[in-house]
Amino acid sequence: MKLSKLSALAVILLSNTVLAESYQSFTSLSYAHESYFADAPEYGFYNKGDSDNFSLSSKYYFDERLALGPLNEFAYINTSSNVFASAVNRNRDGSSLMHGQDTNFDSSATTYGIGGQWIVNSFIIGASYDYNESKGKWNDYSFDNDDSDVSLLIGYLFSDNFLISAGCEENFDNICGYTMSYNWQLEGTDYIGFSYNASDNFDINELSSQYFFSVGEQSYLMIGGEYLHDNRDYFFAENYWSVNGSYYYDTRTSITAYFSEDDAYGVSANYFINQNYSVQTGYNSVVNEKNRNEYEGYYFNVTAQF
Repeated sequence: MKLSKLSALAVILLSNTVLAESYQSFTSLSYAHESYFADAPEYGFYNKGDSDNFSLSSKYYFDERLALGPLNEFAYINTSSNVFASAVNRNRDGSSLMHGQDTNFDSSATTYGIGGQWIVNSFIIGASYDYNESKGKWNDYSFDNDDSDVSLLIGYLFSDNFLISAGCEENFDNICGYTMSYNWQLEGTDYIGFSYNASDNFDINELSSQYFFSVGEQSYLMIGGEYLHDNRDYFFAENYWSVNGSYYYDTRTSITAYFSEDDAYGVSANYFINQNYSVQTGYNSVVNEKNRNEYEGYYFNVTAQF
């Protein structure tokens, strides 16, 4: 009798192990359309236009990542080495006014990126390289440019729940910054995650957090928020807060929404057709009266994960 009970328990444990989905590769194909308008009459400036964006990205982890129930939710802090690649194409057209001169523009830009993070003995070394091509026309002036960006990152995993890192990106300003992340693990897969990001001179500071927890047998909820303090001497510099949340009806179906103080909001829905393929669609909008800019966009993604 005891042997039968132990055998039954072993079957249950093995069944749970099989049911816990894990993945190593993630590939996404997406399309997004954006419309925007900005107006600053005191500076004699306006800008409006539309853009169509296509992107293909893929990331491979050297160790399997265990889903936390929902098939697109994983541990707050990644502890697996990985490599990634992406290609993004953006086509824009529109018009602007600057210093009393009207301009019509039409441009196309493509960015190819590769990179990775290597975690050895708790040390993290990351690097990425982007190659950018852009061409277009401003009134009668045509341009055809290319440039590249390199970013480097170093960090240390004090534990699976605590990470500190620093990185720099080579671009117009050679941006550098620091990141600290902490995961407060609760019962089961529930957790509260915290992250702090700062620029190298601490002019920009951002604090974010998210709380992930189960609300039923297969239902989950994620509630998050962030606050950014921008102390730069810059016209558009301002403090910023936002809140967001996701509800998982089951492990395959979810809806997400966010809202920020500049009247920006977005909604999206995600559905897994099976254990490996999912589709997502969403809408974003911003009407910022302070900086007189408006933006709206919609997008559609298809993701494969194995």
